[in-house]
Amino acid sequence: MIINVARNIFLEKGYKKANIRDIANVAEVSTGAIYGYFDNKEKLYEAAIGPLPKEYYQKYLSFVHKITKDDYLIVLKKIKKKHFEGIELFLDYIYADPVAWKLVVMGKGTNYHKYLKVIISKEIETFNTFLDLLETNQIKFVRPNKYVVDSLISNLLKDLINVITLDLERDEAFEYSYQIASFFYQGWVDLLQLEE
Repeated sequence: MIINVARNIFLEKGYKKANIRDIANVAEVSTGAIYGYFDNKEKLYEAAIGPLPKEYYQKYLSFVHKITKDDYLIVLKKIKKKHFEGIELFLDYIYADPVAWKLVVMGKGTNYHKYLKVIISKEIETFNTFLDLLETNQIKFVRPNKYVVDSLISNLLKDLINVITLDLERDEAFEYSYQIASFFYQGWVDLLQLEE
């Protein structure tokens, strides 16, 4: 009950403007009762978000760390399929609990504020490793400017996050994301001058 009320109030007011007293009043409990379960507002916010974003991040890291040199070359051959599989995984996680993800996006002033930046930096790191392996394996491509890579990956992930801020229904979110992904996929192929 407390967590559901907290989710609604955090969604309505944002983290900074929401306060424990308001949550306690709506949940019809004392502030002391809330502090009996949660040390502070940030702990309540984390409980309102739940485990899903952390679980996704761990799964993402596990996937990234298991990629081998051979995997990168397979990805090159099946780059489009892998590109869309990654997006489907991301959207499946989002739609398992869209409120949690909305709270992550709204998490300015919390530990979640850096969540998306960390994922973006990991994605950039992974992509640069991919480029290094193409070079090592003498696969012809044109290496893009570092700032272009950073900008494009950052924008792709921010565009995918828009399914949360736009409150898209699941089917509409998949359509939106596939269109964004198609645009970025073709852009990468053209920019790197890769032969599919």
